[in-house]
Amino acid sequence: MKLFHPIGLCLAGTFLTLSMQAQEIKACSGNPLEPKYNEVMDFSRLSVQSIQEATEWYKTQVNESNQRILKIKDADRTFENTLIELDGVANLMDKAASTLEVIFSASPDKALRDAATAGYQEITSLASAQSLNESIYLAVKAYSTTKDAAALKGERKFFLDKLLRDYHREGFALSKEKRDTLKMLNDKLSDQSLVFRNNIAQDNPEIVLTAAEMEGMPDDFKQAHKQADGSYKLDASNPSYIPFMSYAKNTEARKKYYLLKMNVGAPKNDILLAEIIKVRTQKARLLGYQTYSEYAVDPIMSKNKKNVWDFENTLKTDLRPKAESEYKELLALKSKVTGKAETIIYPYESAYYTNMLLESKYKVDEEKVKEYFELQNVIKGLFTVYQRIYNLSFIEDKHPSVWNPDVQAFQVTDNSTHKIIGYFYLDLYPRDNKYKHAACFPITDAKKCAEGRQLASASLICNFPKPATGHPSLMTHSDVQTLFHEFGHLMHAMVSETELASFAGTNVVTDFVEAPSQIMENWVWNKSVLSMFAKHYQTGEVIPSELLDRMIASQNATSGLQALQQVLYGTLDFTLNDGFAANDNHSIPDLVKKLQNSITLYPYVEGAHFEASFGHLTGYASQYYGYLWSKVYAQDMFSVFASDPLEPKTGDRFRRMVLAKGGSDDALNLVKNFLGREPNNKAFLKTLGLETK
Repeated sequence: MKLFHPIGLCLAGTFLTLSMQAQEIKACSGNPLEPKYNEVMDFSRLSVQSIQEATEWYKTQVNESNQRILKIKDADRTFENTLIELDGVANLMDKAASTLEVIFSASPDKALRDAATAGYQEITSLASAQSLNESIYLAVKAYSTTKDAAALKGERKFFLDKLLRDYHREGFALSKEKRDTLKMLNDKLSDQSLVFRNNIAQDNPEIVLTAAEMEGMPDDFKQAHKQADGSYKLDASNPSYIPFMSYAKNTEARKKYYLLKMNVGAPKNDILLAEIIKVRTQKARLLGYQTYSEYAVDPIMSKNKKNVWDFENTLKTDLRPKAESEYKELLALKSKVTGKAETIIYPYESAYYTNMLLESKYKVDEEKVKEYFELQNVIKGLFTVYQRIYNLSFIEDKHPSVWNPDVQAFQVTDNSTHKIIGYFYLDLYPRDNKYKHAACFPITDAKKCAEGRQLASASLICNFPKPATGHPSLMTHSDVQTLFHEFGHLMHAMVSETELASFAGTNVVTDFVEAPSQIMENWVWNKSVLSMFAKHYQTGEVIPSELLDRMIASQNATSGLQALQQVLYGTLDFTLNDGFAANDNHSIPDLVKKLQNSITLYPYVEGAHFEASFGHLTGYASQYYGYLWSKVYAQDMFSVFASDPLEPKTGDRFRRMVLAKGGSDDALNLVKNFLGREPNNKAFLKTLGLETK
């Protein structure tokens, strides 16, 4: 499973290698979507026609590969001629779907986005048909009874076991008629999820505010948004929204902007989400499960829904006292500002009073902190950290072929072998019709193939402040943490050493996929690391040690409240898929209201529909709890780094024992092997500021 399906090789531009021993990555010479061995896509030559032709080409390649598998006599089946070939089919479909996903998520060209969307739907339908292909299933089943299969070990045995389990989950105990129904449901879910995402990407609301409503905002922010008539226009992207909610003094303006942001994708997506939940339930019951949640967690780390509910409910209870204490602090600040005994902090006030708390109690002014985090300096620091601990080199392609002029591209070289192992893109700034959050989009999975090693490729698609004349791109510390997190996903893809594409990089169980990225968030709280790149954008002064001390002291200032928000998201996702049925008397917004008021301390605001723009409700589908679940393992693994987070030997162990293995072994085994012991939650609880026994 991909990291983001909200988680080809033909990629762009020829560039120099590090040594004569390094592989050369070539520019694509044919249809930019039809891959040859280790070519880079020439996005400049993409057209509606090339997308349509490539979609048909992929369908033909999959069919021909299937025919090769089916021509083999059962007695002659081997891992190479059956399962390696089948992994190749999956690799082809993933290349096609992943590349098309980048195009429709980030291309500024509507015609290309529409063509990519249509092609993506065809490829995902093809993938659904492949998973339900009875002839291919029988070929795998026949192979599983051979002596060759009985002798399998390691990654190869894990792959066969996974295939047989997945075939069972795809309904091969069902009749042909019911499998046809299952394919129809899968196709419908794929199409609905795609529409859900596009409804978010294509909804670009704006708000116009007066000078009075902008009171409290920094001068550079005002200048960046000021219009000729003296008013101010803001869109719903995070670089505009987050600073405004943190600094704007006008409560009503914040409420108005909050409701704008919380209605992106609404009302279409509320209606669509109810339909998606209904179809998922039909699918689960067809396969013999009571609920979709039960189906979703069966093959992953949590194993069953009771473990998930216990995890969420225990966290909710454990976090409550700390969150209530934090809430009282915010209430005290609000009361001081208003001159009244306040009893409620609304969601559109939380960032404002949290920022006030940071400034008053911890002397941390986020606007001052931002001055030390200019985006390109942060990128340099990020590169330094990752290159050092994983023994890599990143070299920019100075003339890449990309989908937008703002996009940068880089090759990744392993310093031990002097070989190129991957290629990645950074698409960092917001624009209309672009994916609105921050995520890693894998494109090509690393794998062993006849010619050698297929190189990994991936893109980070983010929405950080865009620089302009006189206005550099200054990041909040939270933005820096997000970038380190998402780059962790990207490196997971780059350093994969699995034989099979099906296990490469981020193709791991969903409730572990965040761990290799969450662990990297710890680096941005380390003084020695931050001192390497946090420099004032005007003077070059290194961030003062005393400011870092105050920032670190403030790390858990509202960690209880923030973690309860994550419990809300995970609980909402799981509840929707665990027997919930929307009807005239019980809608999804009603459920959101109920859960928000019972889990968090910030009350639901009438008219808000954050669920409509919560793309993870389609991407994670009953597995969003994994964000906190995997953090338990991430923090435990970081405890090995804690004494020196830049120690290359520890980084190499983590790279080889966890990242490089992708999904080729049970995730818990990877953690245990790296730790050299059973994992525990002590480091996780400490991160949240909770006492451990």
